[in-house]
Amino acid sequence: MAGSKKKFMVVAAIDFGTTYSGYAFSFLSDFRKDPLKVYTNEQWENGGDGTFKTPTSILFDEHQRFHSFGYAAEKKYASLASEEEDDENSESDDDEPKESHRNWFYFRRFKMTLFRTMSQGGRPRSKKITKDMQLTAENGNKMPAVRVFSEAIRFLKDHLDKTLAKRLETKDESGKSSQQTSWADDIRWILTVPAIWSNEAKQFMRAAAEQAGIKGNQLMLALEPEAAAMFCKQMALSKTDDLEVNTYQPGKKFVVVDCGGGTVDVTAHKVMTGGFLQELHCATGDAIGGTNVDKMFFSALTDWLGTEVMKQFKQDNASDMLELERSFESKKRGIGRDNHDDNITFSNLGELCKIYKEQTGFSVKSKISELGLHKKVTVFKENKIRFQSGFLRELVFDGPINAIVNHLERLFLNPSVSGIDTILLVGGFSDCPILQQRVRDSFPNRIIINPPEANLAVLKGAVIFGHDPKSVSQRLSPKYYGIAVNVPFERGKHPESHKMNIDGSEVCTDVFKCLIEKNAPLTRIEKVFTTSTEYVRQGNIEIYEADSLVSYCNGSGCRMLGNVIVEISDLIGDQKREIDVSLEFGSTELFVVAKDKVTQQTEKATFECLKK
Repeated sequence: MAGSKKKFMVVAAIDFGTTYSGYAFSFLSDFRKDPLKVYTNEQWENGGDGTFKTPTSILFDEHQRFHSFGYAAEKKYASLASEEEDDENSESDDDEPKESHRNWFYFRRFKMTLFRTMSQGGRPRSKKITKDMQLTAENGNKMPAVRVFSEAIRFLKDHLDKTLAKRLETKDESGKSSQQTSWADDIRWILTVPAIWSNEAKQFMRAAAEQAGIKGNQLMLALEPEAAAMFCKQMALSKTDDLEVNTYQPGKKFVVVDCGGGTVDVTAHKVMTGGFLQELHCATGDAIGGTNVDKMFFSALTDWLGTEVMKQFKQDNASDMLELERSFESKKRGIGRDNHDDNITFSNLGELCKIYKEQTGFSVKSKISELGLHKKVTVFKENKIRFQSGFLRELVFDGPINAIVNHLERLFLNPSVSGIDTILLVGGFSDCPILQQRVRDSFPNRIIINPPEANLAVLKGAVIFGHDPKSVSQRLSPKYYGIAVNVPFERGKHPESHKMNIDGSEVCTDVFKCLIEKNAPLTRIEKVFTTSTEYVRQGNIEIYEADSLVSYCNGSGCRMLGNVIVEISDLIGDQKREIDVSLEFGSTELFVVAKDKVTQQTEKATFECLKK
């Protein structure tokens, strides 16, 4: 919770990404000597090669029991699909039932469901985030979303626990290993989230983490671009060649562009005396991350070959589809680099070409020629498709990168950030040379920095944040926050539809009383709540949010964010109770504290924005 002063001996961070996930940790003793001494796992094996992160893919069996995560989940699901496809194509008389991938539950890149279902930037989404929302697996099967997220977090937590346990092992005189001390209660856990996520999404992630076995009082959420900024700051102070210490001198301003797989998060900061960071503009961004490059590729294939063809290919040839997805993920990283070949070939597409011919009566090669793409796309033996590198680059990269640049151009029109001359590019997608060059070309008068280990900046920065959560001295509000109040009714000013008679007086109900304005500093708000009668044992305060300043809470552009629920522990005489409610908006999450003004005791208070 906000304001915790305990110094944890270990800080462990989980970076739950759209495309890849991983963890890192450091000890307080090491942090005090060298904040950059952060340990990561380098043993996520992928075909014999170790990687710092593993794919955000998770697999459950037909009974919804957790099976595997990361590379292991991808391999197992591909194996199930391949074996089933081989059986369907064979004439074996073996009637022994085998596992079917159609009955399993395989999820990949599911983090973005928390963005698609929320209302962001005034654009209504399909539905709100709820406790019982469902996720759809690759094969159409459904599972509770909180279960999928919690099992993914649990896997990373348990893997990290085992890594820590090995470091805490001691050996006796006989050489036998033993762990003399358990630090389970002395670990501060950090979970990273995009800064532009809603309070519902943040609360959902906290609920999933607690369900995974992380105690609530040991858990903090870190905003991804803030974490990256802290990492870059320490890199600069350590005099790494690629970063200038001058960037982090008091008074200096910079923008962090966290280019992740799903979202791009942009924050602007000013360095204050003592090295603290002050936000200059509320976090902005959108779902314009690196996975949009993949979407452009598969969208093009769908436009060329047809929705039904791609749907059947994914359904009947899941292993080939998974191989194509992995192949594109790998090959796209080389596009734009100096040593890359002029052509990029995707193999093992015989079944895709076969399905197209069965459905249309024509070959894929003839379709490509019909579209006038034969000089840019070549089909070999109805089995391989080869793209001219420049054409593929234009096809899949231009749109997503234009969206990022356009977002930055709009942001720099704002007076609060127009004078900033330094842009820090971090996140996995920031390693893309095409993106780097386009940003340099678009902002020639600004310093563009892509720091070493940019893809680990959020993860390692989250560990640094866990040791020093007060590093960000001020955050700004992304919306208008307020409560619903009643005011004396005035004819001609208030609508009749809001008029109500309460205790003999006419009042106007559901008036939006603004507590914090958009782009104003987020801070602690004090509110005195008076119970309606002396017998009330629970108080309820509704918190609303709006993108623009509104008059009424039930109008368009305003929605209820959640409820502050105050439990009143006991009754005293026949008097109504006054409760001091403090809303802590300034942290990475919204916290609430309540105190009874009569008894002076702290009452149980919670903020709930997840509905069933």
